[in-house]
Amino acid sequence: MARRKLFAALAAVMALALIGSACSKKTETTTPKAVKGACTKTNILHVAAGLPGAPVHAAAAFSSLRAQGSKPTVSIGFIGDISGSNSSLVVPGRDAAKLAFEQANAKGDAPVTFKFIELDNKEAKETTAPALAQRLINDKTVMAVIGPAFSGETEAVQPLFAKAGIVHVTQSATRVSLTTHGFKTFFRSVGGDSDQGAAAAKLMKALGCTKAAIIDDKSPYGNGLGAIINTEAAKVGLTVVDRESIAPTVDYTSLVDTLVTKKPDVVFYSGYVPQATKVLKQMRERGVTATFIGGDGDKGANFAKDAGAANAEGVVFTCPCLDPNVANAAGDAKQFASDFVAKYNKKPDIYAAEAWDIAQMYIDGAKQCGAGVTRACMLDFITKIDGRKGLTKTFSWTTDPKVLHEVVDKGVNIYGIKNGEIVLFGPIQKFAS
Repeated sequence: MARRKLFAALAAVMALALIGSACSKKTETTTPKAVKGACTKTNILHVAAGLPGAPVHAAAAFSSLRAQGSKPTVSIGFIGDISGSNSSLVVPGRDAAKLAFEQANAKGDAPVTFKFIELDNKEAKETTAPALAQRLINDKTVMAVIGPAFSGETEAVQPLFAKAGIVHVTQSATRVSLTTHGFKTFFRSVGGDSDQGAAAAKLMKALGCTKAAIIDDKSPYGNGLGAIINTEAAKVGLTVVDRESIAPTVDYTSLVDTLVTKKPDVVFYSGYVPQATKVLKQMRERGVTATFIGGDGDKGANFAKDAGAANAEGVVFTCPCLDPNVANAAGDAKQFASDFVAKYNKKPDIYAAEAWDIAQMYIDGAKQCGAGVTRACMLDFITKIDGRKGLTKTFSWTTDPKVLHEVVDKGVNIYGIKNGEIVLFGPIQKFAS
């Protein structure tokens, strides 16, 4: 009786897969031009992508179901602000990683079944992150972790994962100090704040700006990046007329009063989307027309909506990230974007592609280590990555103990808002050497 029920269930899966496969369809590549001249709103090229996903075939579904019953389970953890005020910077990565492991299980060619464990560190608090890390450490099926997403929470858990021998690769934590502690279990898949800070200063200079206001939100990330930009601005000949650290609030009247008085032609806000949009709105309401530039923490899909379309037009972002939705993304990135849209009915946002790349590393690590994969084997696999081609970049790691396990390819891209959409200008090299 049980056997008949099993075959009936498998037959149903096969039928549904066949129906799905029957219901199964380029974007043009545009080369963005560098923006030069006066410090004014930039003319952003508007490109978009979003293709339907490929069907799951019945044979693959059958093979996956049959194989998973006898495979050991390998868990991959994820830590980040999934439900708090900064979730727009974290959820895309969570969704991308989840999709990667679902596809790997459906394909069925790994010697293990992947289980994805997502833990919500609401508001990315440094005080709550260690307990979440310990939960993953105590779960003996956990072989690796994606994240944490933000710098403060990451620094708080580094010693715990190091002691447990669990590799963790962050998709978005950029604080410079993260790679200076010598933790052999930590890896950063994007450029750090020093890379982004230098790019931001060069960008402001290339846009023709002369007087800058540099504001941060007092967070570990925001303050660190703001300090670096302040230093780099002097190197390229910018005059910093205002440098402030302001904790998140709803009323930025005092800041705007200062901006009205000191008249910067560019404002760089180093923080996160919820505060950046408030600062911009209140600037524009008071007639401050300075170009507004934000870092990667400000690059969220809801920026234009929250700031107001008119206010957001011409806003620019620096980001050590790749947006797979843009027309000049590579073929694999376009396929990822297509699969993501098919799964979630929305485009993959910031740091989704980076989290996907990390998930693929862990999938391949499990394949190489085999059914008896251990934390030590997974760490060894990640450590030995050299010249690995991903969606976002080619991965190799630094080996200098003073800056250990930073990704060597630290490209910083420049994005902006055109007609309410975030679009790509190109790498910083298109603006300045």
